Amino acid sequence: MMSVFGSKIKLWIICGVIGVIILGAALLIVSEMKNGGAEVNANQPIAEQSDTGIKRIYADNESVGQYEKYEIVLELTGTFQNPYDPGEVDLGAVFTSPSGAEWNINGFYDGERWLIRFAPDEPGAWAYQAHLVTQQGRSEYKQLGFTVEPSFKIRGGLTVPEEGGRFLQYRDGTAFVAVPVAYPWQVTEDRLDQLSEAGVNIITYWNGNYDGAGNGGGREQLESFQTGPGRYDMNKADRIDEVLDWLEARDMQMNFAVWPHDSLAHKINWPATWSQSAYSKLGEAVDFYNSEEMWNYQEKLYRYMIARWGHSPSLGIWDLIVEVNGTDGHMLGNPAEADDWLKRVDGYFKENDPYRHPTMASMAGNREDYWDYAYQTVDIADRENYYDLHYSAYAEDVQLRFESYRKPIWIGETGNITDRKVFHQAIWAAYSNGLAGFPTWWMEEHMDEGMLESMKYAARFAEQMDYTENRSPRLAVTKWGEKNKLSSVNLLQFDTYSSWLLPDWAEANKDEKGIVYPLNSSGEGSDLTIETQMRFATDSYAQGVLEGIPADPNWSGYDYLELELKVEGESEIEPSSVNRLKAKIVLHPDGQWREAADDQAAALEHGKWINLKVPLGSNLSGSYWQDGEVSKDHLQKMGRMGVKIFDLDSDAEAAPVRVSVRNVRLTASNPPVQQVKLLEGFMMQGESTSYGWAISEEEVLSEQQIVFENWGMLAAEVTWYDPWKGQVMTKQTVQPDTEGQLSLQAPAGYEQQDIAYMLKHLE
Repeated sequence: MMSVFGSKIKLWIICGVIGVIILGAALLIVSEMKNGGAEVNANQPIAEQSDTGIKRIYADNESVGQYEKYEIVLELTGTFQNPYDPGEVDLGAVFTSPSGAEWNINGFYDGERWLIRFAPDEPGAWAYQAHLVTQQGRSEYKQLGFTVEPSFKIRGGLTVPEEGGRFLQYRDGTAFVAVPVAYPWQVTEDRLDQLSEAGVNIITYWNGNYDGAGNGGGREQLESFQTGPGRYDMNKADRIDEVLDWLEARDMQMNFAVWPHDSLAHKINWPATWSQSAYSKLGEAVDFYNSEEMWNYQEKLYRYMIARWGHSPSLGIWDLIVEVNGTDGHMLGNPAEADDWLKRVDGYFKENDPYRHPTMASMAGNREDYWDYAYQTVDIADRENYYDLHYSAYAEDVQLRFESYRKPIWIGETGNITDRKVFHQAIWAAYSNGLAGFPTWWMEEHMDEGMLESMKYAARFAEQMDYTENRSPRLAVTKWGEKNKLSSVNLLQFDTYSSWLLPDWAEANKDEKGIVYPLNSSGEGSDLTIETQMRFATDSYAQGVLEGIPADPNWSGYDYLELELKVEGESEIEPSSVNRLKAKIVLHPDGQWREAADDQAAALEHGKWINLKVPLGSNLSGSYWQDGEVSKDHLQKMGRMGVKIFDLDSDAEAAPVRVSVRNVRLTASNPPVQQVKLLEGFMMQGESTSYGWAISEEEVLSEQQIVFENWGMLAAEVTWYDPWKGQVMTKQTVQPDTEGQLSLQAPAGYEQQDIAYMLKHLE
């Protein structure tokens, strides 16, 4: 027994030694991987006389798939005061393709290592030669190589289409139809899975201050106050790496917002984070667009972004500036200088991004925020829409820009509400009029299951089209009818509650952490009451705004808009502080902000309902409004309405108050008779295939005729699609009449008020 036991001990010792050897080898491999993978070549650089050069190069693989990341890690000799400054240490490589094309790719420092990332576009044998320029001179490493295998899955990142193209493209030439959502911070894998399942293929992500998810490194801008000018926050950079990796795994894209508006705002009445930017150490936000010193640092920042992320098959768009008129330099400075800056930064990306990702820029989403200069300059004509969420407003806007700019048309932000019907109509109206996909809803937290289901069904329909075919927008013959309206219309019904929101730009709508308060409701039908909190705590003027979207935007013929409002303090707040608050009605006629004059504001009393009443129709009064009149024509298209509550001199320590709104109604002494659209249809017509969407404001579409004039003489096979169920219904062959008029008859028994259709043209 002892001998057997002794033999076992010896065996255990031998196994232990072997295990230690194996473990040591494994740790060595892990160590090598952390330092860049397998060593490709360890020779000294060619420039032997230099004290600074490339000592070694490491690479993970000797081959890589087409459009995938080929990454090399370089070991440099010498030390550098600022490794992020290309003026001090300029690392790069020239990659030569099998066909002889040369790609100049910059390297970068990730806080620990020197890296060069490249995404090759040709299969076959590639060569590359790394180089380094420092104050000691230029050194070059000997030529190395790797093999690229053909890709049957990866299509590469997004790039600009051919001149006049209406849809973006992957690098392999495949058209990209945007199914977007704004997801600017707090990105998680679970939520990306949900969005991907719904067909979402691109998210908007901000280089901003609000992302604490993932590795928690997203709370600073890439070039932050902590890093100072010319240095970069590696926690933020790692966070962007992480999100891009997640997107790559799901075949999704990123619209990367280089400059969110708040990063360039300090004194204007918008969210402002200029104080958290490195550039605040160089001057004022109002000077950002004209400061040469700031521009010199910007060039280095853009170079770093391109070097670190330009290779990624999920880097979709460089969104150069989000809402330029939300920045000090535009609002308090010179808008022309902002235009000049846009041209300059756009030119930098066009000249220095070897992958030629598209560029984009925007103004805020009011009716007047139409940035023609940007639409002419950048690759994508992006206009936001918060002014009117009725489907007709999307159609009109897209039609206008489609006619004016021969490039992809985009809606970079819209919505900000949780209403499936409004969302459903928005995406179909915009898409069927020539948008390069769907509107970008702000934001993913406002996308509930019903909205995601609508998006999924629309995406299924869209993926059946060939978008390399040129198409032009067409309008069906609009059918009109008359409708007798009620003398009193309740605008706050259960089915429209989700169309109300607290805008995130109003400071009182957010808690001390900057999170917008939720909306709640009590009661139902005519007794429905909306409830929320507001916090007036700026130590100066503070305002909160509660807005809703009317189900019927035509208010012509009505005399008054009325609502009841109550404000109550929380237990720790004195009623006297609530009594400082005042309230006034806010309207958005035809997308324009109109608020009552200050002398029309009502003083609030703690715990008491008050009635606010706005004159309309024959009672219109220009003196009632602070910023211009509300005309009778305006009443035909009322995009939003709501209430503004404000404190002229708020207490910085003030606690939240509870706000309740009920009985929002239109009244008329003589009920109006209004013209209503019984049917309106849209189509993107091509030479081979066409697609479109039709809607009635009043009736179901069973057997309704959708008529397109001047169609031509070609017959077509029409496929009907139920956008609410995501189902193909029937197919029909249709023949134009002798005058070239094409009539499409919706399927019998169809009980929805909108329908989609595809047409295949027959010889």
